[in-house]
Amino acid sequence: MDTGVKVLIVEDNHDLRESVVEYLEMAGVAAVGVGSAAEFYAAVATGGWNVVVVDIGLPDQSGYVLVEYLRSNTAAKVIILTARNALDDRIRGYDAGADLYLAKPVDCRELAAAITSLTLRRESGPQHSVSSSPAPSRDTWTLARSDWSLVAPDGAVIALTGKEVRFLELLATTPGMPVPRGTLLLKLYNRHDEYTSRSLDSLVRRLRAKILAATDFPQPIKTAHAVGHCVSAHLHLA
Repeated sequence: MDTGVKVLIVEDNHDLRESVVEYLEMAGVAAVGVGSAAEFYAAVATGGWNVVVVDIGLPDQSGYVLVEYLRSNTAAKVIILTARNALDDRIRGYDAGADLYLAKPVDCRELAAAITSLTLRRESGPQHSVSSSPAPSRDTWTLARSDWSLVAPDGAVIALTGKEVRFLELLATTPGMPVPRGTLLLKLYNRHDEYTSRSLDSLVRRLRAKILAATDFPQPIKTAHAVGHCVSAHLHLA
């Protein structure tokens, strides 16, 4: 039975890659396998992937870089499948933007179940698109990027800095889901260290204070502890 789900497997071990692809195809999943980062980029350019399963130890580029690329440029769910199972590796994977981190060896039944869970979450969740945002409703916040301002549902206008505009743009790419802290730091400050971490915390505090001073509407910015930040309301990009 064809599930309509399209999965890309990025794994340099040929035998493992082919085994996973074969199992998923028997389960009704359209799966394609590639063995390098170069092949990954070519495949991603074709579009339409629902889930991408990424190995970290690729021959030509770190899998973490691929995960960050997927999170920034596609709507695909991302599963890391790797032999690296140390806590630091797992944290780095989630910071890069992975939805799920699985350690090898993995039973193909578990991987198939994880793919099904992620795709069902996608289908039942909010169907927003940054490139084609629906018309604002009376409960919508509007990010006026050309004016560097945030407009609350009651019409209150909040002046923003360039960094604050970029921060909200990043959150709008995954409405209702947290953008990993590591991704925010790299996108906003081009590095991930203690100094930029404090800068991000200050940015969020200032932005929340501005919103609180301008409107009685509940804060649209939420923090997912130890993960990152997200918008909990509909944010229209204008």
